[in-house]
Amino acid sequence: MAIDMAIVLSAEDYEDRLQADQSRTETICHPDPFETKYTWSTVMDQGWFRDLQLRDLWLTIEENQVKEDVVYKADSASWGPASSFFVSGTLKNRHLGLTDENLEAPGGHYLECVQDGIETDRWFTGEQVLRIRFGLKLNAIHQFAESFGLPQELQALTNGEFPTSFYRQGTITPEMRVILHQILQCPYQGSIKQMYLEAKVLELSALQFAQFAEEDSVCQPLPRLKLDEIERLYHARDILINQPEHPPSILSLARQVGLNDFKLKQGFRQIFGTTVFGYLRDYRLEQARLLLAENQLTVQQVARAIGYSHSGYFAKAFKQKFGVSPKAYQLNGVNGGRSLP
Repeated sequence: MAIDMAIVLSAEDYEDRLQADQSRTETICHPDPFETKYTWSTVMDQGWFRDLQLRDLWLTIEENQVKEDVVYKADSASWGPASSFFVSGTLKNRHLGLTDENLEAPGGHYLECVQDGIETDRWFTGEQVLRIRFGLKLNAIHQFAESFGLPQELQALTNGEFPTSFYRQGTITPEMRVILHQILQCPYQGSIKQMYLEAKVLELSALQFAQFAEEDSVCQPLPRLKLDEIERLYHARDILINQPEHPPSILSLARQVGLNDFKLKQGFRQIFGTTVFGYLRDYRLEQARLLLAENQLTVQQVARAIGYSHSGYFAKAFKQKFGVSPKAYQLNGVNGGRSLP
């Protein structure tokens, strides 16, 4: 059985070691009134830490590398909902009594809340961890919580209650990755920097919450649709397929059939098994397949006929759906009578 050689340090232990470290160097600066940056090097670790206090949220950016395996233990930890996004490096996190040990690594993001518990972070020798952490202040979450859509762990806030301890993992999407890069490479200073970072963190938080909320909706049974709602949804479908070249927006379509946009999107998934524009895309491509099989139009003409202004986008979408390019399908249809199911 492997022996765990990691050093376990509480906050007090870590501070005692720092006080005894004669080689320690530390620099503190304030690039802006709302930001404090710490840079340090000790016998245990080295790195930097940026603490930014913004209007409706806090943001920290940290890069740290330990010189020996260590477990940092926070006794009786207590804080509100916080998000972490890993850019590089790995560590293991555990909330005692709540979760097993979890690997936190690049490509992952995490939403957690600790109430009177014990949290440990296990750092590994040589791992250069770069992570972005942030949290919306409770009054800001309360403002957003007045409407439907938050992840289930935060639903208590809609009733004015404080959420219990939780820990949840997600996957960083390409859209999230772009925002992380923008936060790290913020090109502004002063008040413009503050506005920019607030906007980017709120955008990142929205994407994280939306990812979790969508997972929750998949796990929950959908409400039964009324007969008149079903009729309105079929009416919406008919409007789409009658205007494939110039379809209305979601909001406009919802108004035309007398539904709100949320009910339209939810109902479309429930009845047709896809999104509104997913249905339209599939309908367009099926019409394109029929036109190509007739061999009366070029690929470019077919693309324009079904509402694609760029034939390259059309070719990519067609191949993703049918597994063959439009041109190859047209040629096979003429030369070999080959058709798609």
